[in-house]
Amino acid sequence: MKLLDFERYRETREKRAYAPLMLVLTALYLVFELAFNARLLDITGSFATRRDVDAIEFYGRLISSLALTLAFWGMILRRANATYQARPNVIRALFLSTIILMPAAYYGEKALLNRIVAHSTGEQRRDAMFLQYIKRDIVHNEMDPQKIRLDAETRQSPAGKAFLSILPLMGLSVSEGAKQQAEAAVKEAMAKTVRHDTGGTDGHVFNEQFAGPAIQIRARFNRYEDLATTYLRNGRSSAARMAYMNALGRDVTGEREFIPPGLGFAAFANLPPCVAMMRQALHVPDDIPISANMTAEQFASEVRTPMVTREVERRISELDFPADTFVDGQEHAQIGREAMEAVIAPALALVFSVLGALVHLYKSTFYLLYSARTPTGVAHAVVSCMLIAVIIALIRSPNDITRSDLFSSLETQVNAASPWGLGHVLNTSIRWMIQAQPHLYPLNEADRRLLHLTFGTRDIDTTEAGAGVKAPA
Repeated sequence: MKLLDFERYRETREKRAYAPLMLVLTALYLVFELAFNARLLDITGSFATRRDVDAIEFYGRLISSLALTLAFWGMILRRANATYQARPNVIRALFLSTIILMPAAYYGEKALLNRIVAHSTGEQRRDAMFLQYIKRDIVHNEMDPQKIRLDAETRQSPAGKAFLSILPLMGLSVSEGAKQQAEAAVKEAMAKTVRHDTGGTDGHVFNEQFAGPAIQIRARFNRYEDLATTYLRNGRSSAARMAYMNALGRDVTGEREFIPPGLGFAAFANLPPCVAMMRQALHVPDDIPISANMTAEQFASEVRTPMVTREVERRISELDFPADTFVDGQEHAQIGREAMEAVIAPALALVFSVLGALVHLYKSTFYLLYSARTPTGVAHAVVSCMLIAVIIALIRSPNDITRSDLFSSLETQVNAASPWGLGHVLNTSIRWMIQAQPHLYPLNEADRRLLHLTFGTRDIDTTEAGAGVKAPA
C-alpha cells in the first residue's frame, strides 16, 4: 500500500513547479540587464571619464556573474524538482553555486581582459593608443574619416554609440596604408582640438585675447606721444629729458629708458616691453614674432598657425615611438597596456551584455511557455524560431552607420586579417549589434530611467568628457 501511495505521488508530482520561480528571477535579471545595457552604451560610445569607465566595468562584471549563476540555478532547480530533493538540500546547492560562480565569473571576466592585454604586441598597443586619438576626435565631431561624418545627432544615436564602442577594436585590423591616411586626418582634427583648447577660432582669439592687450598698448602709445610732444616743447634740455624718461617708465614701459620721439605705432609696438606684454598675454614663444600692430590676417598666419602646427607635431610625435617601447618592461609599457584595455574593455563589456540579454530573453520566454504547460520541445522550437527571426530581420536592416564607406572598409580589413572565416562571423555579429541598438536602446533607456539607475556613473544622458589614454612623456 505504501508502494502504491509512493507511485501515485511520483505520478502526480508537478514536474514544472520550478518554472514560475525561474521566470520571475529571469525577468528580474532582465530588468537590470537591459537598463545596464543602455547605460553601458552611453558610456562606452563616448569619451567617458575614467571614473565612469571603472564604474561601468564593475557593474558589468557583477551582472555577468549574476547571469552565470542564474543559468546554473535553473539547472539545479530543474534537477531537484525531477529527483524530489529535500528543500534544505536545494537551498544548500543554490548557496554553494552562488558563492562559487559569482566570484569565478566576476574575476574571470577581468582575467580574460588582462590576458588579452598581456598577450598584445607592442605594435598593437601603439596602434591602440593611436585609435584612441581617432575615437576622441570623432566623438568631438572633429573628424570625417573615409566619408562618414558623425554629427552630434548621429554620434549620440544608439547605432552611433554602438559603433564608437567597437570602432577601436575593429581598427586594430586596419592596414598600415589606411593608418597613414588616418594620421593625416588626425593631424587635421588635432589642429582643431588645439585651436579649441587655446581659445577657439583664430578670429575669436584675435577679438577676445589679442585685442585687449593691443588696446592697452595703443593707449600707452597715445601717452608716449603726449610725453614726447612735451619733451620737444621743453627744448630737449637735460631736465626735460629726465622728466620725459621718468614719465615713460611710470606711464608707458615700466622701465626708465629713453624712447626717441616721433615713433609711429608700428615701431612703438615692436619695442621690447610692448612685445613682452603681448607674449605674456597670449603665451607666444620667443621665436614666433608678435606685435600689437598686426591685423587679424597677420595674427592668424604668423602667430596662431605656427603655434598650432608646433603643438600638433608635438602631439603626433607621441604616437611615433617604436613599437618595442610599448612591450612589458619598456618605457611606454603602462601607457600601451592602458590604451589596449581602453580598446578591448568597452567592446568586451558590450558583447557580454548583449549575450546575457539574448540568453535570458530566450530563457524567460521559454519559462513563460513552459509554465503554461507547453511541451518542452515545442517551447524550445517556438522560442528558437522567434529569436532567429528577430536576428535575421535585424541583420537585414542596415542603417547609416553600417552602410558607410568606413564601416565597409573596416569589415574588409577584419575579413582579411582573420583566419578560417572568423572575420565574417565577427563582422556579422558587430553589424547585428549596431543595427539592433536603434530598436532596443529606447526601451532599455526607458527601463533605466524608470528605475533611476546610473550604475555608479554621473547622472547624465551622454558623457562627452575627455579622459581616455594618457600620452607618453
